[in-house]
Amino acid sequence: MKKVFALVAVVVVVLVGGIACGAKVTVPEGYEQASPVVPAMGEHWIDPEDPTAPIYLVYEGEVIGLEVVWTEDMLAEVPSPPGETIKALLAIPVGAVVDHVDVGWMTPGIHEGPPVDHWEMHIYFISQEEKAAINPEG
Repeated sequence: MKKVFALVAVVVVVLVGGIACGAKVTVPEGYEQASPVVPAMGEHWIDPEDPTAPIYLVYEGEVIGLEVVWTEDMLAEVPSPPGETIKALLAIPVGAVVDHVDVGWMTPGIHEGPPVDHWEMHIYFISQEEKAAINPEG
């Protein structure tokens, strides 16, 4: 459990601490839409070649956030000695603005996603009010 919180804390500091303002985040080539608009999240775009790659959250053609998932199995494979990379994240363009980060524990059936218990970290480039307004009807 301590590993998860330490990992999340480091990721948040790196992402939020090193980001200025203005740049747009775009979906990488090769990603495919995996879901329609999910309320308060947007469409999910995935890398079909790498199920552990970050998921891009898109609404009305704009990337509004990123989702990173860790399962218990992934965390059980934490490298030793300490200090080695557990999971490398993508590079967010210099100038992109991170508004807020949500971290949650999910179990199967809460929503479409891994069929096992897992941690999710959502990194949003929009406000919580804008996120709350996202719905499938547009």
